[in-house]
Parts: sequence; C-alpha cells; structure tokens
Amino acid sequence: REFAIYSLPPHHPYLTALVDLVDMIMAKSEPEIAANYDQQLVAPLDSPETPELMALGDRLRDELSATQDALLDLRNFTKPQQHNDVLLRGLKVRNAYVDPLNVMQAEILKRLRTESFASDEEQKVLEDALKITINGIANGQKNTG
Repeated sequence: REFAIYSLPPHHPYLTALVDLVDMIMAKSEPEIAANYDQQLVAPLDSPETPELMALGDRLRDELSATQDALLDLRNFTKPQQHNDVLLRGLKVRNAYVDPLNVMQAEILKRLRTESFASDEEQKVLEDALKITINGIANGQKNTG
C-alpha cells in the first residue's frame, strides 16, 4: 500500500527528521520482550478480556513489523539504523544486560500477582527484586534511549 509520505521530496526536512526518528525507535524496539510480558502477565488472567488483550498485543507487534518493513523499504536498508554503528553497538551491549532484567521483571510481577506468600519477608524480597529490575531497566533505557 502507498503512504502519503512517499509523495514528499526525498530530502524534505520534515520527512528526514521523521524517518530518522522512526528508524531509531525501530532499532530500539524489542517485540520479543513485549510478547514475553504478554505471555507472563496477560495470558494467565482469568478474564473474558484475555483473548482480546492477547490479540491486541499481537496486532501491535504486527503493526510494528509492517512499519519497520515500510521504513526499511523507504530507506533502502536491511536493518534499522544500518549506518549508525555507535547506536547499534550500544544497543547490543545494553540488551545483554537489560533483556534478562525484563524477563526477570515479568516473572516477578507474575509471582507477585499469583502467589500466596509464606511470610511478609518472602513478599518483600520479591517486591525489592521488582524495584531493582525497574531501576536497572530505567538506567539501561536512559543510557541508550
């Protein structure tokens, strides 16, 4: 399908800024992480809305993929931020630390939602672990966007 953006001159300042920004967002996005949060936190919900919520997550990831495909086509790239070695290297380093924190965070949230605890101390340990993952993810995002 054709987009109105294709009708703008290739070096139009608005187009260049918009495409650069979306390209950077695409490079930083991780649909697999979002899918894990859905599987850990949405799928187990005992709610009539659960299938609709799961479908929404799938649809959003499909739209992200379609946007990325259109962007790559527009820029004639094979991957987002193809020529930004500094950002790609930073993301590779960041993701090695932040991705496991995201996985742990989803698991901790699931346990906090679904488990009954033997003691207040047990619950506090999980709550403290959650705070650590939140802080770690936020710091990772801060350094690379």
